[in-house]
Amino acid sequence: MKTQAYSYLRLSTGPQLRGDGKRRQLKASRAYAAANGLELAEDAEYEDIGVSAFKGANLRGGKLGQFLEAVHSGVVKPGSFLLVESLDRLSRQELLKAQSLFLGIIQAGINVVTLADNRVYPAGTNDLGDLIYSLVVMARAHEESLTKSRRIGSAWKNKRARAAARVPMTKWCPAWLRLSDDRSCYEPILERVEVVRGIFEDAASGMGIYSIAVSLNQRGVPTFGSPDGWHTSYVAKILANRAVIGEFQPHRRENGKRVADGEPSRDYYPAVVDEGLFYRAQLAKSERRVNGAGRKGAAFTNLFSGLAMCAYCGSPVKLENKGSGRKGGAYMICHRALRRLGCPAVRWRYRDFETSFLAFVEEVDLGRLVNESADNAQHKHETEIAAIKGKLAQLGDLMEKTYAVLEGGGPIEFVTTKLKELEAQKVELVKRHESCLKEREQTVSRREQLLRSRDEVRETIDRLQRVGDPELFKLRARLAAHLKTLVEHLSIASLREQPEGYKMKPHQKGKDGRHFTVLLQNGPVRIIYPRTNEPLSYLEQVIAWDGKGKPPRDSLSHVLPSASR
Repeated sequence: MKTQAYSYLRLSTGPQLRGDGKRRQLKASRAYAAANGLELAEDAEYEDIGVSAFKGANLRGGKLGQFLEAVHSGVVKPGSFLLVESLDRLSRQELLKAQSLFLGIIQAGINVVTLADNRVYPAGTNDLGDLIYSLVVMARAHEESLTKSRRIGSAWKNKRARAAARVPMTKWCPAWLRLSDDRSCYEPILERVEVVRGIFEDAASGMGIYSIAVSLNQRGVPTFGSPDGWHTSYVAKILANRAVIGEFQPHRRENGKRVADGEPSRDYYPAVVDEGLFYRAQLAKSERRVNGAGRKGAAFTNLFSGLAMCAYCGSPVKLENKGSGRKGGAYMICHRALRRLGCPAVRWRYRDFETSFLAFVEEVDLGRLVNESADNAQHKHETEIAAIKGKLAQLGDLMEKTYAVLEGGGPIEFVTTKLKELEAQKVELVKRHESCLKEREQTVSRREQLLRSRDEVRETIDRLQRVGDPELFKLRARLAAHLKTLVEHLSIASLREQPEGYKMKPHQKGKDGRHFTVLLQNGPVRIIYPRTNEPLSYLEQVIAWDGKGKPPRDSLSHVLPSASR
């Protein structure tokens, strides 16, 4: 049996990979094995592509590390050969580390061959000339890499200083911008900017990234370079990219990973999306993750996904589509009841429930949401509230990451200062949020809501439920997003006769019939008993709050004592 040989290739940069480096090293390994009676072992090629040896990344998590593990475990037998182009392929670390790696290989019984000069370092060699030569080669390799690292670091430091002064660092920029002819600034590409703004507006209105990508493809909107249409991953990247509000975050490589380097530069790029819209889109994304994210039907079927809970067992109320036919249609049904897990709840036809909810929960203010003659003042307050909530959510994430740095042994003084800055920002945002809530309450005209005629309500709801309206998805998505900011809790009691053990509150004593209870953010608790088969009429409506003080948060405690969650 011939002695086994193993080839190790390392290409650290893209140009090396695109060039002749890989083919050259493989050809040299095969030629040496053939000329010296060696057999390249099965799966003998260990390749580290795009991995640097300057900080030992190829040893810690690369294929060189795997080769050493194979040597130590006995998979690679003593007396085998390791074929490399030169010693700097193995390591470019400082001399002591590089020497330790090299000696460890030959002391483990492996012969090392450098193909560039056909030099053999025999296993267990004590030849002084070999050792001195290897030290010279490895010292030179480290010095070259160190010089290059310092030169690149200095160049990027200068570029970052220019970035702070808002001078373009490179011609690279987000796909909706381009470098001006005189290289003094970045310019918006107007048709692409419109696409980006549309993506953020759709996301803020409640559309998910899948639906946004589908809509862009259906409308034939040109991509920013992809030949096969819009992908959800690219839409997600755009929505997460703070370059749309003008920020640039420098990065550096650390242990093979790309990490943020210093504070972001504001106003480095021309902002193409205002901050309010950016943060409303972030809020909508986070709420979709918590409250029923996922692909929606062509008409955004369920407005109450993630909101509705069963009054009897506390489980989520889901949408069940029973198809066409006499007994078909869409229904609201408790998830536990659907799975026959002991909940007594029954189905409630979805369209009837939606109609009653939109007709009688007046705080939804359908006219403002659906009609173009919107109340601009209230709309302004609500968009600002959503933007502030989005900022608070991102600020919370940033504080968590900062705490993690502190727990990981980061510099205490720097991290503590950063946390104080973030806490001060949070306090200011909370104050602004409370102020906006008060202004919104003052803006809403209760009298105008109460004067809505039944015909106006019916017409608006009919529009929301109309099949075939090309703008229906966006309209319903916007409404669903609005409900998630308006409704704190929605409880559905679907039985016409409430079961024994169902705990009614004092304001419900003596009442029966199916109903739903809505707890509104900073507003009343409404308990509505719609008429059977007449969703635009109700038997009774109870408002469990007189508008003074805080709403009774215990008004939704209707869960049966025997129900198990």
